[in-house]
Amino acid sequence: MSKILIHTTSIIEANPIIDFFNLKELENPQQIKIYSNDDILLIISGVSRDLIVQSLDYVFKNYSVSKAFDLSIASCSDGSIALGTLFCTNRFIGGLNFANVTTVEKPLETDEELETLLVDKQAQFFSQICKENIKDFYVLKIVADYFDEVEPTNEKIFELINNSILKWKSLI
Repeated sequence: MSKILIHTTSIIEANPIIDFFNLKELENPQQIKIYSNDDILLIISGVSRDLIVQSLDYVFKNYSVSKAFDLSIASCSDGSIALGTLFCTNRFIGGLNFANVTTVEKPLETDEELETLLVDKQAQFFSQICKENIKDFYVLKIVADYFDEVEPTNEKIFELINNSILKWKSLI
């Protein structure tokens, strides 16, 4: 049976999704954290390009996936956009905001040279692997900071992800 894949890079981002969908951890021979129920497969890859690519390769080789989502926080260059605003960055979807995203491997200090509204650490890598394996995938970003402040706390990240679930779960 095909499952819907949700990709995150940290347990902090994954916890509200695990709770909401009542996912259980699966045993696997890799170091990848995988959670599942009858319909959903959630993976926590870690943040580096190599970890993301390895985790997604493993999932696409070992599971039948009908649709995939990358769900994570992002920095925003526009301080007038509210924290917690949800964007889809790879396709236009009625009822959701759209914005382009730049993927960086090291955090940006400022947004002076930035040409996109959002910045993250995995969208590009997720998209590359998905394009090789599946047609139906979504890159969802939640605004968590504006570059000019300290990184959001674990509690704030949990809150932002948790508050977003009702906005994107209908896509599943």
